Amino acid sequence: MKIIATINEKGGSGKSTIATNLACALHRQGARVVLIDADPQGTTRDWRAASPEGANVPAVIGADRPKELQAAIKDASADYVVIDTPAKAGDMSAAVVSAADIALIVIQPSGADVWASAPTVRLVRQKLDMGREIDAAFLVNRAAANTRLSKLIRDGEWNDYGIDQMKSTVSNRVSFAIALTQGVSVFDMPDTAAQAEITNIIQELKEANWL
Repeated sequence: MKIIATINEKGGSGKSTIATNLACALHRQGARVVLIDADPQGTTRDWRAASPEGANVPAVIGADRPKELQAAIKDASADYVVIDTPAKAGDMSAAVVSAADIALIVIQPSGADVWASAPTVRLVRQKLDMGREIDAAFLVNRAAANTRLSKLIRDGEWNDYGIDQMKSTVSNRVSFAIALTQGVSVFDMPDTAAQAEITNIIQELKEANWL
């Protein structure tokens, strides 16, 4: 079982969007997937509650305390567990990083998102310093095609954290917001470009032997 966490201490970076769509993509590829909503705000649980009957989406479990998270992971019968994490979580962020095999640090093209990622980077480094394994990378979300700031963030010149940055990025597409509201994924939408962006993330993770 591989445990994938979408994480950043800053709220509004799009962690839930990435988590739900990655989980749905893996689910549609035939894997057994469980989504864990570790955010007390319950965005992923609300997403699943909004799903139409018979929707082709994975199960969602709420676990927004460290002990609940540990129990949910232990009980999960899955190939992949995807964890959607809260902002400014403190002990919860530490518990998620401790459990995760892969940490995708989701950032928007903004200095605030980059700065907010520092606590997560520290948690990743602490885990590595303890001799434990974790693969971690920044994932740029809501990138605009023609803005200087988006290009700067995508190019990675700001990244002096010693953490990888994914080549794959996710654009600022309305289909992601619609899918989240309707309890589905972009694979239920007619937006093939959005679908390709999520598929590219999974392919890049597989090529890196992280999945």
